[in-house]
Amino acid sequence: MKNMLKKQVKKLFLYFPFLYGFYSFFANKAIRKRVSDIVTKLEKIELYSEVRRAELQRSELFSLLEYATEYTEYYKNIFDEKNIQLNSIDSFKKIPILTKSIIRANEKALLSRQFNLNHLSKRNTGGSTGKPLEFYVDKLSGANDNAHHWYLYSKMGYKKGDMIVSCGGFNLPEKQLGKNLFWLKNYKDCVWGEYAFSALYMTSENIHLYVDKLVLLRPSILRGYPSFWDSIATYILAHNIQMPFKVKGINLTAEMCSVSQRKNIEKAFNTLVYFEYGHTEMCLYCYTLDSSYIYQSSPIYGYIEIVDEHGYDVDVGEIGKVVVTGFNNIGMPFIRYDTGDLVELSYRNGGIVKFKKIIGRNQDFIVSKSGQKVFLTGLIFGQHLKAFSRIKHWQLIQNEIGIVNILIVKESTYDKMDEDEILKNFNKVTDVDLFFSYVDDIPLTKRGKHLFLINNLNGDFN
Repeated sequence: MKNMLKKQVKKLFLYFPFLYGFYSFFANKAIRKRVSDIVTKLEKIELYSEVRRAELQRSELFSLLEYATEYTEYYKNIFDEKNIQLNSIDSFKKIPILTKSIIRANEKALLSRQFNLNHLSKRNTGGSTGKPLEFYVDKLSGANDNAHHWYLYSKMGYKKGDMIVSCGGFNLPEKQLGKNLFWLKNYKDCVWGEYAFSALYMTSENIHLYVDKLVLLRPSILRGYPSFWDSIATYILAHNIQMPFKVKGINLTAEMCSVSQRKNIEKAFNTLVYFEYGHTEMCLYCYTLDSSYIYQSSPIYGYIEIVDEHGYDVDVGEIGKVVVTGFNNIGMPFIRYDTGDLVELSYRNGGIVKFKKIIGRNQDFIVSKSGQKVFLTGLIFGQHLKAFSRIKHWQLIQNEIGIVNILIVKESTYDKMDEDEILKNFNKVTDVDLFFSYVDDIPLTKRGKHLFLINNLNGDFN
């Protein structure tokens, strides 16, 4: 009956296309209301006591555990095997930590039976630790994520109608590049910015075009990679350019940002930097709100643990790895997922944490033949190549300017088309010679880390 109804709806859309417009309108309206409701909830949580916040988060966690045991084969088996009690934090901490390799090996078992695969969206990470990952998210998880971004913008002073400008690692058509247009225009209230600059094409020769466009747009909020906005800020200060508009805040994400970079950016735009820490996997959302630059986590986005190598909680002041349980994506729940990142813990209230230092994220760059720095956040991690899902591990090695060796441990499905895709995307945006080597294994560092890039170059670069 249900399938028959779906077929009839599809026929209606086929013969009466205007009906789809009504459907889209109401669907989008429902999502907008969901986003608005979550923002309102976050504003109310600001007034909660520490005890009430922890209680709220535990409730979210236990609800997720109940859902996971009912609708996913993987967690049902694990919880039965480990005798996990669904309303106990101590029992919760006995759940084995979820790794990328476990996800790859149990993809189908991790999917919720409540969803048809066609109703989930496929995502992938570039693998900043050298391990790409492909997974699925339910479509409402994006609304929850967007709500947290709008909430942070509101803390910066954002008002409806303010312009947001971002940067990212995306390709642009050759025709557009030929006109020296290095940006895209999104819809007006896009959470990622009405305009987005591509970080892939900025050089010392064309950076003035980016700055000129910025002055023309007069944005209220900036967001994106620290490396990109630091380059823009350096140009502004070097040329003594006074911004003829007020920037309310700058949302920096995806890379580590040095103190000197942060000060440089704040000086150029005469405003405060707001850091954001999250993942494509959408299991945590952390942000800073003032000049202490201490990250705090959202209690309704996920449950965060900072643990040692044995999976036990570290003490305040110690460094531990970030293990997260996401509340947003019930299509493929991630419970006690190892992010691969390290932080220095400064506060804990259950799964609500604060920290000032993130360790393990960096601004890796290669150097092109012309001596330009090309940051990998935009070049690789921002592009989400199809090849990611067919690579077990990979590593870039640069010993000479303009020459990069890529070591790849292939999945069985990897083929020449994947190599061509990587080569094509590099060649679109930078002048380097790539040499591929296919290996059985890539050595770890003495500390057990996998380095995505080994850069053996010495010297200063643009």
